Amino acid sequence: MTSPQSPSAELQLVWRYMSFGRFLWLIQNKSLWLSRADLLGDEWEMSLAGEQLKHVIARHPPTPLPTPRTRPESAQERAARIIRNWRRTTFVNCWSGCGYESHALWRVYCPSAEGVAIQATIGGLRSIVGSPVEILPVTYAIPGSNSQTPTRQDLITKKRPMFDYEHEYRIVLIREENPDDAVKGYALAWDAEKWVESIRVHPEADEAFAQTVLKVVEQYAPALKERVKWSSMTESPPF
Repeated sequence: MTSPQSPSAELQLVWRYMSFGRFLWLIQNKSLWLSRADLLGDEWEMSLAGEQLKHVIARHPPTPLPTPRTRPESAQERAARIIRNWRRTTFVNCWSGCGYESHALWRVYCPSAEGVAIQATIGGLRSIVGSPVEILPVTYAIPGSNSQTPTRQDLITKKRPMFDYEHEYRIVLIREENPDDAVKGYALAWDAEKWVESIRVHPEADEAFAQTVLKVVEQYAPALKERVKWSSMTESPPF
């Protein structure tokens, strides 16, 4: 996987598969939605387990002696508290760095035929306005397979091996001021008309849906009209 900081990565195409409703929100609001990490639908997001958890517990700093009114926080409790806080204050928008359309990703993220996939570049994702974000590649490994104390970045860029078909890149935003679960995510300004390279219509959609996609693009992002195409999976073999 190309490093997101290398010059060649700036031109790398990435994909985002979504329902029509999410696509409509994106072009209407000219924004990308970054969801809180604990709301991404995978309970293993930013988890501590295995050798990594053992390492963190073993390095737990000494705790003060208990008093009649207080009980020292255990190593397990401290690790759980930190991870809960990190998951509530880390916000993510996910893309696929796969170099081609993915049948699996169409199925997972667009279970209905009324879905679209958009293409952008890593450089285009960096154009998000007004907030310091990072574009980070995800790696795939058995949780806790190393014995090092993780950083927040380490955890938000690790997923289990069964997800490696996603070839994921993540837009990551840290907002420490969300201790009470009030904020579910952030909409960050992003000009789709300028940065979207193409819009692909679901390979199993009908013509009516394709025309609907074209109409909303004409209304909300007219510069993208010529970039609306059918999925390449609709192409027929020569014979």
